[in-house]
Amino acid sequence: MKHAGHLAALALPLVGGCALLPELSSEQAARVRGPLGTRMPHPILMNFPHLGLRRAVVTPSGELAAGATLSYSSIYEAGASNGDVVRMDGELAQATLRARAGLGKGFELEAQGGLLHGGGGSLDSFVLEFHDFFGFPNAGRRDVPNDQFDMRVVNDGVEGYALRSDELQVQDLALTLAWGGEEARAGGWSQLVRGTVELPTGSESDGFGNGAVDFGLGWNAELDLGRSTLFACASWAHPGASSAVERAGIQLFERVCVGGAWELRLTERTSGIVQLEWLNPLSNSMNLEEFDASYVDFVLGLSHDLGGRWRATLAFQEDLVAAAGTDFSVVCGLGWGL
Repeated sequence: MKHAGHLAALALPLVGGCALLPELSSEQAARVRGPLGTRMPHPILMNFPHLGLRRAVVTPSGELAAGATLSYSSIYEAGASNGDVVRMDGELAQATLRARAGLGKGFELEAQGGLLHGGGGSLDSFVLEFHDFFGFPNAGRRDVPNDQFDMRVVNDGVEGYALRSDELQVQDLALTLAWGGEEARAGGWSQLVRGTVELPTGSESDGFGNGAVDFGLGWNAELDLGRSTLFACASWAHPGASSAVERAGIQLFERVCVGGAWELRLTERTSGIVQLEWLNPLSNSMNLEEFDASYVDFVLGLSHDLGGRWRATLAFQEDLVAAAGTDFSVVCGLGWGL
């Protein structure tokens, strides 16, 4: 992983400052807020199911929970060889909406959808300076004009994917059934299993969906450590291939994700959270690292109780591999009961 040490250093104050934290009552220290509900904001990856990090408890029977997440991301990945082209240059704004309902007997139903917009944006100069300051790679950003938009994949001269610019469109809709306990297990790991089906509500021709029904399975766990909590996840998903992907002869890998997170209660109302998720490559159909490299999604953020069941989150996100993923993302969220 390129420059992983630089990003890991950003999380050290969260660990090293533990001795300076205010004292909390046992109830306050045990108030788990959970992972930040992010995913790698890559335009192609967002067309497939993602069963990543979350709390390993279900919504109580008869209760509802809902939340919205807004992310703004900058990505630059460019490679070409023998008629193969991968170009991911632009900025993405995404709004994700989710709602959960406790069904009883340990079951929960979640619906998740989103809106996505891609454009040239205005973050390129900032990202260049940000990467230079922390020593992160810029992956050729200085060799092209700032604030362009070009997101496409070409295999053997045939276009397999393209995202339409300056369009705000609906993404695919995921319906997920989870089974687990309504409360975390004291003194051990709590576990949850999920199954998901993703419906093709996004436009296949414009790049906001793949035009197919996808499905997947996931496992989540959490372990209480008193003032902090560990989280883990593992999932598999079958990606549907769009007609453009099939015409281009691109063979997509089954989607695999494993991850972990650590939450520390900083104050009675605020937690600091560090997350890592590894995702396997999209495909090996093209010998370009921009398409056949894995992803390591690093997230560092805060979760803050606003009162009642309301909670706000703010996070910074980056791909540690820096070969195929998003270069920089800011994510904010607002949840009720999540």
